[in-house]
Amino acid sequence: MQLALLSADDTAKVSGDIRLGVLYQSNEASSDTYGTALGGQLKYETATWNDLKIGIAGYLSQKLDIGTGSLEDGKTNPDFFDPDGKSFAYIGESYIDYSANDITLRIGRQPIDTPFVNTNDIRMLPIAYEAAMATYGGIEKTTLTAGFMQRWTGFDSSRRPNDSLSKYKKFGDRHESNGAYVLGIINESITDLLLQGWFYSIDKVTNMTYADAVYKIAFCDSKGVELSGQIANFSEKIDATGATTNIDGHVYGIRANFEWGMVTLNAAYDEASNNDGKSVGIGVGGGPYYTSMEEWALDGLEDVNVYRGSVEINMGDAGAEGLILSTAYGVFKSAPTHVQVDEWDLIATYTYNNALSADVSYAMINDKYDNTDGGSDGGYDRFLARLNYHF
Repeated sequence: MQLALLSADDTAKVSGDIRLGVLYQSNEASSDTYGTALGGQLKYETATWNDLKIGIAGYLSQKLDIGTGSLEDGKTNPDFFDPDGKSFAYIGESYIDYSANDITLRIGRQPIDTPFVNTNDIRMLPIAYEAAMATYGGIEKTTLTAGFMQRWTGFDSSRRPNDSLSKYKKFGDRHESNGAYVLGIINESITDLLLQGWFYSIDKVTNMTYADAVYKIAFCDSKGVELSGQIANFSEKIDATGATTNIDGHVYGIRANFEWGMVTLNAAYDEASNNDGKSVGIGVGGGPYYTSMEEWALDGLEDVNVYRGSVEINMGDAGAEGLILSTAYGVFKSAPTHVQVDEWDLIATYTYNNALSADVSYAMINDKYDNTDGGSDGGYDRFLARLNYHF
């Protein structure tokens, strides 16, 4: 659960999140894994002085013996723990923030929310970055963003067997990147239309450009349609070994959301085109793609086509205020590599009040041709439950 940015005033603030997480994964080609952890964040932010404030937050994931296997027998799921299967703690945030005259500048360890650089809070703790980020809001209904990110930590940053979730590391699989630059613009000057465009340059990885548009058509308070389109382009670079990264290509996507009272229907399609042996990516974080599922996204697949549909039911009108039930189905097809992955997601979220919430999800991944895990069956079922308390 990402901590919300605190508004500037004359009072120092202490806030935090406590999370209990339970994870179980049943794998087709290897042992089942599981884990239970208690963790979260504790944050202190000073009062504002001359438009400046300082924030610091500790991040923790404490392993619980209940429902957790041992590292030696291959039963421990690594998503909650360090590579040695143990608990960890680290300083997730430590920054100086300056806010005045429509300008905000934050330097240090911090959460970031942009299309290809984001917190992607899908396990115990959100992703955070060592960065300098600036925003300008002096143009009516327009926000400009510029920044430089040097290192990151969190679940998505751990892409090699011995990577630690608690260590800040450089971008890229070989961890030799010197950092990433970002420029972005968001505009809402046209009624019911949101437009945004972004450029990223990740050293020794790839250049990325991204744009999307979201248009809302409201029929009445409880009925409406939201239409969206997105486009992304990737240009590969030379990595630390002198080889090309093969992160190269284009992505085009469309999405439609239909809201009818307590029911929301979603249909989405993304298509990536690449040269032989190349694929697109999700940046550093979860990525912005319309077709992303609980587990799978379109990165790493050559000339992939993805179809996604979902149904969401807000149970408030049925007397269960705060409860949302949803199901989603996605199909990932790559003809050149003879890959097809189907994923079913079942999700329930419950918000009791501003402090207490819970989410439960069950993802079923079917590797149709049994070849996505280094030539073997990469299918699995994953159960995740999280109880969250914010203060």
